[in-house]
Amino acid sequence: ISPLLHTLRYFLMTSLRRAEDERQLVRLSYYDTLTGFYNRNRYIRDINRQAQADGSFGIAYLDVNGLKDINDYYGHDYGDQVLASCAQKIRDAFPTGDFYRIGGDEFLIIMRNIKDSRLPLMKADELRAGIEKLGLEADVQVPLSISVGVSFYPVDGTDDAVLLYKADKALYEAKKRGKNNCVIYSKELENEPFMSQITAAESE
Repeated sequence: ISPLLHTLRYFLMTSLRRAEDERQLVRLSYYDTLTGFYNRNRYIRDINRQAQADGSFGIAYLDVNGLKDINDYYGHDYGDQVLASCAQKIRDAFPTGDFYRIGGDEFLIIMRNIKDSRLPLMKADELRAGIEKLGLEADVQVPLSISVGVSFYPVDGTDDAVLLYKADKALYEAKKRGKNNCVIYSKELENEPFMSQITAAESE
């Protein structure tokens, strides 16, 4: 009986380790380990599902201005600490959103059941104040700020690629206005030339 028990124990432990390894692989494929946010892969999955569900929602595309300079001046370890703190500020400002880190200093938020289109502006104001305060608390010589672009389903489109494109375009407009701004997509931006912030981030 003893050898049989040892064999069963071996197979049980092996199965448990395999299951844990699989859970870790899933986590790594869908999560950003530094911020605890979901990553780009998870965003693609979630936005496709969200677009098929009932109800309105918004996409907020955020870019934290100043993080690249902090990395250059103070090193990546300190920059990572500041980035993680920025992520927590984002979570605090949008407590009911789903959060995604899609680039070095770029984030997306899926905001569900938006009943008032002014809500992202109010939340962005709260977030801007939090990010500026964080910069002061971090005691760095580089000012921190945040730019936000927002689009809404179904007003601005029913296709996930279109919604992201319009949030991207609104973000570009926010940065063009001097950064530290939040812009909600409108038809006035339709024919405005712009450089995709996603393309810019991927080329860095």
